[in-house]
Amino acid sequence: MKKITVVGAGYVGISLASLLAQNNQLTLLDIDPNKVDKINNRLSPIKDPEVAKFLSSKNLDLIATTNKKKAYQDKDFIIIATPTNFDSKTNNFDTKTVENVIDDILSINRNTNIIIKSTVPVGFTESQKKITNFKNICFSPEFLREGNSIQDNINPSRIIIGSTENFAKDFAKLLQQVSYNADVEIFYMSSDEAE
Repeated sequence: MKKITVVGAGYVGISLASLLAQNNQLTLLDIDPNKVDKINNRLSPIKDPEVAKFLSSKNLDLIATTNKKKAYQDKDFIIIATPTNFDSKTNNFDTKTVENVIDDILSINRNTNIIIKSTVPVGFTESQKKITNFKNICFSPEFLREGNSIQDNINPSRIIIGSTENFAKDFAKLLQQVSYNADVEIFYMSSDEAE
């Protein structure tokens, strides 16, 4: 059993947190206290009947919080699932939320492993490793449809991991454990390729 935090209670975050909380100690961090209250009362913070059913019917080791220190301290993995925006005027991604989360994590816990599930441009993960002088950052893309996020997570066509480091392989095993497809193929590659 791992201690895991998922940052962001949107479609990616809540579905991943719900699934991983079946076999791990899961903390979900969000800035919206209303979402946090809903999750702690086993109500879905998003409009998704599958997530709602999963939260209300499964035995999950899941707690939601707005407290960063509580969320980041002593965690094995911290998964970032915060939104990024594409600015069509500058033709660039605004990755400030992801960068801020990484900075916050590292100010509290430099013994963790960071997995980015947010949409980021090619080269982002490598640049963050250099900027933060922290190597245990990995990108792993999601292939989820709104309203179908649980099914897409438990029946993935593939798992892509943007690292070949041991911590990334351990994370891939966590994803494989929640998959109903025991033979799902895992592709290990560079973070640039995964992005």
